[in-house]
Formats: sequence, C-alpha cells, structure tokens
Amino acid sequence: MYSKINYTVVGLFVSLFTIALLAFGFWLAKYGFEEKYDRYTLYFTEPVDGLTLDSSVKLKGVDVGKVSSIEVDPENVERVRVMIRLREGTPITQGMYAVLKLQGITGLSYVQIEGGKKGAPPLRSQQGEAPVIPTHASLMQQLSNDAPALLSKLQHMADSLDSIFSESNRKHLELILKNSADATGKALEVEERIIALSEEFNTTLRNFNAKADTIEEEVRGLSSTLRQRLPSLLKNFDEAGASVAKVARGLELRLKRGEYDLKRIVRPLKIDIRELSYRYQELAEDLKALSRNPSSILFGSGHPMKGPGE
Repeated sequence: MYSKINYTVVGLFVSLFTIALLAFGFWLAKYGFEEKYDRYTLYFTEPVDGLTLDSSVKLKGVDVGKVSSIEVDPENVERVRVMIRLREGTPITQGMYAVLKLQGITGLSYVQIEGGKKGAPPLRSQQGEAPVIPTHASLMQQLSNDAPALLSKLQHMADSLDSIFSESNRKHLELILKNSADATGKALEVEERIIALSEEFNTTLRNFNAKADTIEEEVRGLSSTLRQRLPSLLKNFDEAGASVAKVARGLELRLKRGEYDLKRIVRPLKIDIRELSYRYQELAEDLKALSRNPSSILFGSGHPMKGPGE
C-alpha cells in the first residue's frame, strides 16, 4: 500500500513538471526570443509583380527587414499598400524613399530604400499610425511610362529616314558620288601633271645652274681681258680727244683773226668737230665705267648702293 502511493506522487510530480516545462518553452519561444521591429507603410501606384510576403527590404543594399503584408489600399484602389517591418533602430530619416527592384533573373522583387542625408531628422509616425515612406517609380515603370514617347520618336526618325532616302534623294546622292569620283580622278591627273612639271622644272634648274657656271667663267675671262686692254685703249682715246680739241681751238682762233676767208665754209666743220669732241669724251667716260664694272655688259649697270645717311 505504501509503495503504490509513492509511485502515484512521483508520476504526478513528473507530469506537472513536464507541463510547466512545456509552458515555459512556449512562452520563451513566443516572447523571450521574439525580435523587435519598427513598422512602416509603403504605397505603390505601380504593379508589385514579384513582391511576396517575407520579401527582403534593403537599406542601401543592406538587408534590414521583411515585407509583412501586401494589399490593395481600401481607400484608393489605384495604389497598393505594403507593410514592412525593419529591425528596431534602423535609421529611417526624412528624404528617404522606397523603390521596387528585380532580384536577379528570378522574376522576384524586393524593396530598396534609398536617399536621405546625414543629419536629417528621423521619420516619425502621425496619429499613432506606422510612418509612411514615400515611393518612386521603378526602372521598369519608368521605361513603361517613357515607352510611348520613345516609340513616337522612333517612328518620327523612321519617317525622316524614309524622306531622306526617297527615290529623288537617292538619285541625287548617286550623282554626288559620281561627281566625287570624277573629281577624284581629275585631281589624280592634275597631281601627275604637277609631278611631271616639277621634274621638268628641276631638270631646267639643274641645266641653268650648269650654264650659269659657264657664263660666270666667261664673264670672268671677259672682265680679265677688258682690264688688260682698257687702259691702253682709254689712253688712245684721251690722246685723240685732246688732239681734236687742240685742232678745233687753233682753227677757231685763226678764223677769228681772219686768217682764212673760208670762215663760212669751216663754221659747219667746226661745229661737227666740237660735237665729235663731246662724243669722244662721253665714250671715254663709258669705257672708264666699263673698266670698273665689266659685268655690266651682260647684267646692266644696276643702281649704286646708298651710303649711310643717304
């Protein structure tokens, strides 16, 4: 009898202890290890394809929370209300915004929070409700919104290209290309002629240089000959001129004295003799100049160089 009572007490104690342990574990699992979150609300005016419950929420690429609910806004059927929970203490400030992004090629989406500046005040709730984070259109939505305008521009470009490459413009373009080809051919011909003329000019220049050397040698020889013969020639001319002048003066003196009755006849002769004397003097001056610069016979006398201050 005593032994049976002890087993009953032990069994009852074990049962109560097991129930208490299970209750403590349930409480500990529900409240002791539950992570605390901050809740926020998002409103999207675009489709949220690929976004599901427990989809990731990232702040500048860092995973900070999950999507807790997705539903059409009862107050405005044109937008979708998405509730998110972020780890407690996640810095959400004014100026930040949320945008949907694709996760690789899986077709799934996640929420990316971007923007914000250092020192901006934190985002606070109003009237006890979850704070609302503004949203921006996703890249796909922007492309979808801009697609009509882009297609219109592409169509306009296609129409412009059609007008540019019309039949008449194509003919004009072919004519321009043909004229360009003809001009190029003519330019090549002109270039060949210029090259030929250049070669001829070089040949002529070489021949001229060779002849110039020969002419220079001949001029030097002539100059040497003139230097040798001119002094005696000038002396003879000077003597002849002096004799003619002397004869003219003597004749003039005798005619004045009346020694000759042929005054009328000799007067023209006197004039001719005087003229001849002048010509001899001019010839003597020319020969003197020639002795000083023999090359003037071929190249002219030129202009004398001016001295300082002239």
